[in-house]
Amino acid sequence: MIKKVSSHKISIETFGCQMNEYDSQVARGFLEAAGFEVIGEGNGSDVYLMNTCSVREHAEDKVYSRLGKLSKIKKTKPEIIVGLMGCMVEEHKEKLFRRFPDLDFMVGTRNIKELPSLIEEVLRTRKQVAQIKRDGISIEYTDLIKRDNAFHAWLPIMTGCDKVCTYCIVPVTRGREVSMPAREVFREASRLVSEGVKHITLLGQNVNSYHGEKSVSFPQLLEMLCQIERLEQISFTTSHPHDATEELFQVIARNPKISRHFHLPLQSGSDRILKRMKRLHTYQDYKAKIDRLRELVPDISITTDMITGFSGETEEDHKATKRALEEIRFGGAYLFKYSLRPGTPAAKLPDDIPMDVKKRRHHELLEIQKRISNKDFPFGINAS
Repeated sequence: MIKKVSSHKISIETFGCQMNEYDSQVARGFLEAAGFEVIGEGNGSDVYLMNTCSVREHAEDKVYSRLGKLSKIKKTKPEIIVGLMGCMVEEHKEKLFRRFPDLDFMVGTRNIKELPSLIEEVLRTRKQVAQIKRDGISIEYTDLIKRDNAFHAWLPIMTGCDKVCTYCIVPVTRGREVSMPAREVFREASRLVSEGVKHITLLGQNVNSYHGEKSVSFPQLLEMLCQIERLEQISFTTSHPHDATEELFQVIARNPKISRHFHLPLQSGSDRILKRMKRLHTYQDYKAKIDRLRELVPDISITTDMITGFSGETEEDHKATKRALEEIRFGGAYLFKYSLRPGTPAAKLPDDIPMDVKKRRHHELLEIQKRISNKDFPFGINAS
């Protein structure tokens, strides 16, 4: 039982990935159980809580901008409370208190259930407080969760990442890979279905590297979940090419419950840049896997992520990425201009591609993908 501690109004703004969306739903459940009234984003709250992302600089900049605006509001309404949760807390920790004196509290990804008591402490003492625990797993299964959709649910099955992609901050903010036991995943999925959920999306920073107890692999977990009656569709994100195996492709092919949308980040079409990124595959390795998946599952839709302007990227490297888009012909692609993230291995490499070059290369990739999407997928793709 959660002690009722407050009747204050609180707004939750979510930045970042689907895992953050899930964490916000968990936070809302705990807060409402404690007596808070969770309202929509915007002014009028007693407590402003932001669930933050550190993966890209743009996501952090939006949070910094919002903190600046809330500091101005505090000049006329000093009683309001401002808090942060999520990956920015894990990365920057108490430095955020020094940079933003009007920030009242912070909670780490492993401490969401402590939100009500943490806010109560701020209300009582009006002092800055933080709970940032580094051990344990940052996944909370609870029947208090407040989903936005009665028929769809996010279901985290693992967190963290053991890969060392040089541009990625996830190992810093979410830690090493930790997987939920398969029996707990199955139990939680079954509970969700009993509540009327028809479609579950499995979440993880590197979801297909999942390993449950007794070495249950990700393909084996999918097979288990496909046996749940009344569960109509299973999706998953985000996958790493290194863990996209023949076993996984075979499981997808023989189970119609598994979504025919597969998101598999390539990041670059240049082997030289892939090696510099430590992506653990070459372009031909990646393409061979896509060809095999399409052979087994002809109606599969493949989407990807690409980064342009990474450290040391030449025009020849850029041309290789353009060729990759043309050859593979993705159903969709998330295309990003590289931004250096402090704390990553790539932070030691020169960010030597001028912004005007990054923008030009980014635009060229966008135009290629737009043309492919309009020609090959005029009615859109199945992104379920």
